Amino acid sequence: MKTPSSPIARPPIVAVLGHVDHGKSTLLDYIRKANTVAKEAGGITQHVAAYEVVHPIREASPSNGAGTREGKEKKITFIDTPGHAAFQAIRARGARIADIAILVVAADDGVKAQTLEALESIKASGTSFVVAINKIDKPNADLSRTQASLLEHHIYLEKLGGDIPWTAISAKTGEGVDTLLDLVLLVAELADLKANTEARAEGYVVEAHRDEKRGIAATLIIKNGTLKNGMAILAGRAIAPVRIMESHLGKTIKEATFSTPVTLYGFDELPEVGAEFVSYKNKHDAELDRPAHARNLVNSVEEDISGKFHLPVIVRADVSGSLEGISHELAKLGDAYMDAHIVLSGIGAISENDVKAAVASKTPAVILGFDVPVDSLARESARQHGITIETFNIIYKLAERVDELMHEKAPRRVVEEKIGRAKILAHFSSKREAHLVGGTVLEGRMEKGAQVRIMRKQEPQGVGKITGLQTNKQNVDRADEGREFGAQITSEVAVLQGDVLECFRTQTI
Repeated sequence: MKTPSSPIARPPIVAVLGHVDHGKSTLLDYIRKANTVAKEAGGITQHVAAYEVVHPIREASPSNGAGTREGKEKKITFIDTPGHAAFQAIRARGARIADIAILVVAADDGVKAQTLEALESIKASGTSFVVAINKIDKPNADLSRTQASLLEHHIYLEKLGGDIPWTAISAKTGEGVDTLLDLVLLVAELADLKANTEARAEGYVVEAHRDEKRGIAATLIIKNGTLKNGMAILAGRAIAPVRIMESHLGKTIKEATFSTPVTLYGFDELPEVGAEFVSYKNKHDAELDRPAHARNLVNSVEEDISGKFHLPVIVRADVSGSLEGISHELAKLGDAYMDAHIVLSGIGAISENDVKAAVASKTPAVILGFDVPVDSLARESARQHGITIETFNIIYKLAERVDELMHEKAPRRVVEEKIGRAKILAHFSSKREAHLVGGTVLEGRMEKGAQVRIMRKQEPQGVGKITGLQTNKQNVDRADEGREFGAQITSEVAVLQGDVLECFRTQTI
């Protein structure tokens, strides 16, 4: 009988977090010597990806202890997480999946809102972290000021009164990057990360997308065990046989073990990003453990009895991470009178079925694509039915356009602008609907031509209009707070001594 192997040290999984444009992707770009930053639309990372790098351990020279020499190499797996505000949930998930986080802070910008948000994600997950103060090559970089900014937000650095490892770097020139990787490996060593090669593979889904030729694919991070050809994995409800598996470099592989990022093709449905996965000997065993089918939730717009306008939106994106970011951004749009609702969403090209769904919506839906094509049948069908299809490659541009469409398509509404309040001190006469009264302005002002709500014992009696206004027996257009006035109020309701007039104007927006 074979004796199970003992756990052995495994490479650390590292999440790179921080504010947008503080240099996270540039740092990874330098580390893996591949220009991915230039490929990102608008310079903003739109997806989560995982990369494995090899770093030599630098040891002190044995002769005199001075200088360093190259030791054996160790692997580090990096999760590249977007810094855009849309990706809060993804960043939080990245910190949870990772063993160690690198919090990147720009030396020319200091601690920002998303820096603190990333720090909260790290703390909530209990993940060890190091700080990289980046962009020290910039002319306006100020290391002392950045350190003070970190201290103000209770990020206490080593040698500065705290115990958080840190180093200054330039992701652009590479200065300090080796030291940063040394710190990461030191923190990993202290964490004593272990895993077992003979255990069944388990880990997390960090990205999912639909490949036109090879079907549904997902990027996986293995945290324990070994994944081999012929096995199968279950991630939530999604099952994939291990037949086509690629390394992060796109090379076909037959086996992968812990801390390794792989792309697996052939899922029977799109796995949820962030879902845990576990491996099985074969697909049959995985199917036995598949949870009962859950109802496929499709957001629908129901009649809102308050009269609030919902702009129905259909979204197609390239990968699950993009879809999550878009949902996060659209949820922030709107106010008490209008918002945007995603009625249908999915991964892949915009098709004729999306147009049919848009037409079927009570209010015709807007179809939005993010980094996906529009097939010719869909475009022609949309033209025939007057359905809007728009595509984007930057999420905040998509959100800005939805906000514009929401305001364009929402029904016009009448809003009141409160102007002032006055108390009626005397009722002089009434002739049909014209009432002559005298009063004093309690707050704001009374304006000729404005409307008034007639309040009696704090209860509304009706609405009228100021058709004439005098102060000191002179015709005026307004009477300000503290002034007494005479007024002609046109109203079907009599205005009596002791009544309060609430003056307002209306506008259609």
